[in-house]
Amino acid sequence: MSQSGAVNSGEPAERFGGLTRLAAGAAIALVLFSVIGFVRGPAATVDALRDAAGRRDTAEIARRTDGPALRHSLGRLLLQQTGAALPEDGGNDRQMLGQFIIAGALVKPLVETLVTPEGIAALLEGQIAARPVAPRGTGSDPRPASKISFAWTGLSTVRGTVMTPAGDPGLVLVLQRDGLSWRLAGVEAKIAPVLPAR
Repeated sequence: MSQSGAVNSGEPAERFGGLTRLAAGAAIALVLFSVIGFVRGPAATVDALRDAAGRRDTAEIARRTDGPALRHSLGRLLLQQTGAALPEDGGNDRQMLGQFIIAGALVKPLVETLVTPEGIAALLEGQIAARPVAPRGTGSDPRPASKISFAWTGLSTVRGTVMTPAGDPGLVLVLQRDGLSWRLAGVEAKIAPVLPAR
């Protein structure tokens, strides 16, 4: 009798131990999947943007981008490039100011063009030029999609360098964490060093 009672009293403890191990295993698996999803998030966002641009899905593009931050970043980059292309002003501050006002007026519509599906597709290919871009790897454009090398600069920021077909670094896509998801929030240029004139 006593032996039977001991066996019966051990069964609930054994079942409880089994459930505890099962719950611990599920918790570990959940944490592991969360970590994988977190690390894979920036690349998944770029893939989703590429697909959305190919489908001309403006709603999905808006969901995957931080519109104000991206527009600000693109405007700053375009102004920098425009400023570098301006002719020498010979020390005339008023002339330089006038040139930058004109450049600013020209940059705004360009920025709006770059946040369209065609513009996003071009950015993901490392180009600052909104033009119809067929999805890479399709019958209309058999070229493979550009390779993007990701580098973490914190828990909330990832920079993806778009590699040109020649293998050189091109544009840098800045992705920011938004809760558990990631959004394209900016663009930077890999600027070649300026050699002094001889």
